[in-house]
Amino acid sequence: MAATGTALALSLTACGGGEKEDTRDPQAALKAAAEKTAGANSYRTKRQVTELDGTERGEYSFSRKPDLAERKTWRTRTKDGKKEPERFAHAMSKDQTLYTRDAKIADGRWVSSSLLDAGEEPPKPEDVQKTAEGSLPKLLGVLRTSKDVRKVGREKVNGHKATHFAGTVVLSDLAAYKGDVMRDWLRELYVENHRKDGLEKVDIDLWIGEDDIPVKGAEHGKGSKGSTSVTEEYAEFGADPGIRIPKGKDVVTEDAWLQEVRDKAYRGIDPVS
Repeated sequence: MAATGTALALSLTACGGGEKEDTRDPQAALKAAAEKTAGANSYRTKRQVTELDGTERGEYSFSRKPDLAERKTWRTRTKDGKKEPERFAHAMSKDQTLYTRDAKIADGRWVSSSLLDAGEEPPKPEDVQKTAEGSLPKLLGVLRTSKDVRKVGREKVNGHKATHFAGTVVLSDLAAYKGDVMRDWLRELYVENHRKDGLEKVDIDLWIGEDDIPVKGAEHGKGSKGSTSVTEEYAEFGADPGIRIPKGKDVVTEDAWLQEVRDKAYRGIDPVS
């Protein structure tokens, strides 16, 4: 019996230490991950985008309650075959107020502005798609509409064991989709934006770890305008994102800043600073 126990232990170790295989249908696993994502109050996203005209890397974080978001991006464009200097952008939001900062604008202060037009009612929570969520809600939705979604296997992502799922989304099929796995306006926007990039189909990969928590997502497409790819990593589900909205003298409203610009221009001072 001791020998049998040793053999069994060695067998489990060889198979990954008794690691539990996800035997569910891919659609069931993706549905569970979509529900987990929708129910998460917060998480962080690291994003890498490669397009014909350049690259962008970003760090996003958000919280549903309280309603907070933060986005940092570093973008490098290629124009006429030459790479332009990297441009950094930093933005935060609280409820329906946006805060942006650029070292060359408003003396480096945060500029606050409303995300709503004058007289516009705030959107319903279900009609809000936070930029700081990254592409995860969209990737989960569109992959669930794919006819060939499949389980690739088990892989390790950033130290986490995850099940890899993949599929190809044909935009004409997505445009005609009538199911309920994705809100219509979000599905239509996905199709519109990808067709602008000259794409007709998109390959999507998702890695889902323990407790149905996504750890990585990727999409790749090649069309009439060249290739585009997006890779995202997700972490810290449910953790405090640590977003601190600027206050006091570090903030100027957009209207006040524009008035400062007009005053400087009137006095013959460079209005950019």
